[in-house]
Amino acid sequence: MLRFVFASGVLVSLAFAQLLAGQQTARSFFDDTFQAMLRQDPEFATQVGDHRYDDRWTDWSKAGREARKKFFLDALAAANRFPKAGLAPEDDLTMRLIQYDFRLRTDAENLETHLIRVGQLFGFHNRVYIVMDRMQGRTVKDDENIIARLRAIPDFVDQNIGIMNEAIAEKMTQPKVVVDLVTKQIEAQMHQDATQTALLAAFRNFPANIPAAEQQRLKAEATDAYNNRFLPAWRKLHDYMATTYAANERPKVSLSSIPNGRADYAILIRVLTTTNLSAEEIHSLGEREVARIEGEMQGAMKDAGFTGTIEEFQKKLDADPDQHFRSKEDMLIYCRNIAKIIEPELPNEFRHLPMLLYGVRPIPADREAATATNAQAPSPDFTVPGWFNLNTYEPEKQVKYDKQSLVLHEAVPGHIFQGTLAIQQQSLPQIRKFYSNSAYAEGWALYAESLGSHLGLYKDPYHRFGQLASERFRAVRLVVDTGMHELGWTREQAVEYFRQHAPEESLAEIDRYISWPAQALSYKMGQLRIVQLRDEAQQKLGPKFDIREFHDVVLRDGRLPLDLLSEQVNAWMNSVAVQ
Repeated sequence: MLRFVFASGVLVSLAFAQLLAGQQTARSFFDDTFQAMLRQDPEFATQVGDHRYDDRWTDWSKAGREARKKFFLDALAAANRFPKAGLAPEDDLTMRLIQYDFRLRTDAENLETHLIRVGQLFGFHNRVYIVMDRMQGRTVKDDENIIARLRAIPDFVDQNIGIMNEAIAEKMTQPKVVVDLVTKQIEAQMHQDATQTALLAAFRNFPANIPAAEQQRLKAEATDAYNNRFLPAWRKLHDYMATTYAANERPKVSLSSIPNGRADYAILIRVLTTTNLSAEEIHSLGEREVARIEGEMQGAMKDAGFTGTIEEFQKKLDADPDQHFRSKEDMLIYCRNIAKIIEPELPNEFRHLPMLLYGVRPIPADREAATATNAQAPSPDFTVPGWFNLNTYEPEKQVKYDKQSLVLHEAVPGHIFQGTLAIQQQSLPQIRKFYSNSAYAEGWALYAESLGSHLGLYKDPYHRFGQLASERFRAVRLVVDTGMHELGWTREQAVEYFRQHAPEESLAEIDRYISWPAQALSYKMGQLRIVQLRDEAQQKLGPKFDIREFHDVVLRDGRLPLDLLSEQVNAWMNSVAVQ
């Protein structure tokens, strides 16, 4: 979901006045909205590479949230009233995207604020580290911004405690398994001293252009801010989570166990899959996909000369020492090498290639046990690289045969490739470059896994089996997520289904679905739509079909909701068919 927030009523009044006077163009409307978002959400601004507001956090007080909510509604009204006659096709698509997303945000605002804000992956406590990681440390001003944010952490924590108190009053809290994971993460973070924490990384390696005296001053101020502002606030947050919040955790893992939980789950399904399918429909689809993929896995096993069951084959691979890593560094090197096999092959599948500036690094130790592998695109100006954040937790227990598909998914041509290409599209307004929805983003990344055989990978049945196991895992998510949150499954039932159909995956995945309902549905729903569109294009265009052109159409407009994506691909198909 696009996590935009907006400016005050003064700006929206000006925008309405310009609109009614016929003075505002579509592009200026898009730019005004985006600039308002950057001013009011400094955390988002930092993450997209705008560092004008790096010295502050978003105002998460009730008054601040109400002001943003009002602007959000006013901005939606402005988009609805904007004259559509004469809009260029690109601007019409952007306006429709804004209307679509703003309506969804209206529905999901309470869930986003009170429920999903607490979580072991991208909960507000971890977002502090994610945002600070994107901050520059090249100048004195950059370092002073980091110090300012550290000094502001007590207010940030108090505002988020206020949000959680509201959540408790609304009975919209997370269950014990999530509360315990979050509390343990905060505890690990507060036990890091100033020489260890990632928050002070910039003060351990100054650039040469900062004089020694300034370095000494900045390091002393940063250490003081960390020890006397950050750590006391983090201890306060830990104590609150361990006592007040834990005393009010919801009794069951199912979202349906909270008031209006089923209706809330339906909202999250719409937001995260950009479809109108019901939970029951998605559950049945997941069961069919698991069965289909397991049939293909048996074919890969046959090619490997194995005649037993899927479970027996996985046990065979798991018992093979050559399938395991010796260390975290061994795992990092292995994945880096895969990326370098893929990159020279990309022109075979893509007409346009982005500038690729990214690295592969381990997820920090305080979060690795409960955080899945993930990716960050580089900043738009490439002053901050992209990162493939690899979960290297217990590397000796992880297997090699599924890592080719993982690199395809997270790095190239998956998340980092797609995200970088979007921000480099000169024709797109900024509001489109940085818009995201999970169905497109995760759907594309899962689809990217299927391209391995054309990108120098999957040269043996073991890695092909790994790709299918990865796809099956995403199909299992459809069953388990809907099973827990719609059908009332217990965590034990989810574990049993995992044991039968995704035994290679960590049970931390189940806890992820508990903390972030419906997000796990987005992968398969997006991938299946892209595959459907590709099949339709191949059938309709025959010899006119060009895979590089198809991929260009899917990628060139940024992360569109699935129905808008389908419209763009269908328009391309029709234009090529009549040529």
